[in-house]
Amino acid sequence: MDNIQQQRLPGVNFVPAAIAGLVWAYRFREGYAPEALDARDVPAALLAEDGWLWLHFSLTDRLARDWLSSLEQLPEEARELFLANDESLGLQACDDVIYGVIADFHSELGSESDHLGRLRFALSERLVISGRRHPLRSVEEIHRAVKGGLNLPVAGQLIETIIDRFCNSVARRVAAMTDELDTAEDRVVGDMATTERTRLINVRRITVRVHRQLSSLSSVLRNWHAQAPEEEERPAMHIPAKRLADRLESLDHEMYTLQERAKLLLDEVSARQADETNRSLRALSIITALLLPGSLVAGIFGMNTKDLPFVETEGGFWFAMAIGAAATALFYWVLRRVGAGLRL
Repeated sequence: MDNIQQQRLPGVNFVPAAIAGLVWAYRFREGYAPEALDARDVPAALLAEDGWLWLHFSLTDRLARDWLSSLEQLPEEARELFLANDESLGLQACDDVIYGVIADFHSELGSESDHLGRLRFALSERLVISGRRHPLRSVEEIHRAVKGGLNLPVAGQLIETIIDRFCNSVARRVAAMTDELDTAEDRVVGDMATTERTRLINVRRITVRVHRQLSSLSSVLRNWHAQAPEEEERPAMHIPAKRLADRLESLDHEMYTLQERAKLLLDEVSARQADETNRSLRALSIITALLLPGSLVAGIFGMNTKDLPFVETEGGFWFAMAIGAAATALFYWVLRRVGAGLRL
């Protein structure tokens, strides 16, 4: 019987000493600290009867996808999830396995990224397989916590903790963007709108992107809560979908509020910039209009024709200048009489 079980393990059929694309592997047992596993120890740990395993893969490795496609501990539908190009968020169940796709922020060295990635996972009572194409912040945070001794008694708690950490990241961004909008609003009110357009565009871009993910993920969890099988039968796989959906919806509401606030401030900045442009064009139009009479006089006296006045007259240049100034003054008086506003 043991030999038959061993033959079902991909680690035996492929390379026993290494599993392609495996980023880390941990074994969790109640009452013990998390145990980091070497790749060669994974097949034996899969056959053990106590605790549960977390195997995390980089899905950019083609051999990792090959290994996962042969993992018979997962149903075919769950294995296909790790191979598919579709990144739509979702949760499904098949043969006592929960599998799906959830969102998380990319993990960048030295800074928080605003780009969002996908975590694919399959969850059973004794095994969690997760995979990503880009390092993800919440997953990396949990990995560091596990290395520091964080013990997760049941497999379902891992997915719950990942989503909670994602919510924490969103909450931090909400606080940061609220401060950004407060600063931008003060500057806009203080007539310094032109310097805030880039800041507001960046905030709106982030809020739109995150709002879309929060809305989708909360909807996925809400649907899962309504349709999931009885959790009392499999407490190790329990995911508190309702609590997580409530928290995501609360954050989504805050994100949507920031999005609308950023939009209104952008509209105000655009209106102020348009007003400044109009004032500049108005000033240019007035100056151009007032110069037209003088330009006409100068053009007339610049014609090389016979009988041009003041050509032989002493002080003729000043006479021409006086006529130009008088023409401008007359034109200005006419504009005022017809009601044209000339104030800048």
